[in-house]
Amino acid sequence: MSSVDFFQSLSLDEIQKKTREYVLGTYAYPMGIAMSFGQGEYLYDTEGKQYIDFLCGISVTNLGHGDADIVEAIRDQAERLMHTSNLFYNQEAALLAEALVNYSFPGKVFFTNSGTEASEAIFKFARSYGQQAKNEASVIITHENSFHGRSTAGMLMTGQEKIHTGFGALLPESDLIYLPRNDLDILEKTIDDRGQDICAFALELVQGEGGIHVMDKEYVQAARDLCKENDILFIVDEVQTGIGRTGKLFAYEHYEIIPDAMALAKALGNGFPIGALIIGDEFASYLGPGQHGSTFGGNHLATRVAFETVKALVTRDILANVVAQSEYFLRRLRLFEKQFACVTEVRGLGLHLGIELDRPAQQVVIEARDRGLLVNCTAESTIRVMPPLNISLERAAEGLDILEASIAAFQG
Repeated sequence: MSSVDFFQSLSLDEIQKKTREYVLGTYAYPMGIAMSFGQGEYLYDTEGKQYIDFLCGISVTNLGHGDADIVEAIRDQAERLMHTSNLFYNQEAALLAEALVNYSFPGKVFFTNSGTEASEAIFKFARSYGQQAKNEASVIITHENSFHGRSTAGMLMTGQEKIHTGFGALLPESDLIYLPRNDLDILEKTIDDRGQDICAFALELVQGEGGIHVMDKEYVQAARDLCKENDILFIVDEVQTGIGRTGKLFAYEHYEIIPDAMALAKALGNGFPIGALIIGDEFASYLGPGQHGSTFGGNHLATRVAFETVKALVTRDILANVVAQSEYFLRRLRLFEKQFACVTEVRGLGLHLGIELDRPAQQVVIEARDRGLLVNCTAESTIRVMPPLNISLERAAEGLDILEASIAAFQG
């Protein structure tokens, strides 16, 4: 075995070479660069170039980079205790669970390490409920174009064929029904026909990976009522929308409903890996002792960081800033619809925004990167815009100027 220098400052070429040689090739790295430092709304690559971050690690670093309170929480907790396991009570996990419940709905919390694991917990919870409380009902409804993670159950709940392809039979696909979003007639007919077999309805209130499509309020409220009437769990996947991204701490608040369960991850730790499933008190017994677990889930360090993240959102004026900046972003982006023939629609809620083009959008992403702005594209033709929630008006304007110039150059 050859010796290894355990910490090195590498050039971009060296990083790319070592990545090709040693890292499993599951990612294409479409940005083509590597980051070395971040502060506030800015990221800096290994060559020292500065970028305004309108991506936030795909809706993860909602407080930007290097937030002083988050950095101090990590330092303090890492010095004291990072991990003991779920064989022991855990002060940090208990305090975070209390905060999440107090700011959402009465229930119990299961902690995971990621959004995919939160989706896996949704699946097991829903199936356990169906087995115990609804005559072994096993069918779960989700939406076409949805995304619920990349575990086997998460893939199955995802309503995109490209995510299913290449793995053979997953689980019984007859146990999943994929419905078009916002089509209440089809939802009603499905429940009329199969209601006795359906244990849960899981939905994203804003489809993120699917192109930033917002669910209609009337549809969501009617769906909530239908589920209650038919003993179907109503579960919201807020992995991408949770923790302030839409201008409320949780997106379901916009819809004036209370779900039976809610999945969180991404921004919950502002970059530190953590996820959660909150289950309403009425249903919390359906995942009991020994039925689910996670070695790292809810460890001391992760839950301390997440607690400080939630604290920042509810004690600073960040949510008010999201509302104000959202109005500004939408006003600017909707001018793009008038300026550029290639822009067909602007969609979103809060600072969870998408610009639909009439063609693949990756070239705009690269143009923006070269000009010093980070965005990405999803569903091939949607530019996804997700700046930090505490972004300043000055930085917002600067970033949108770059995006405007990038689309102009793309359109020619």
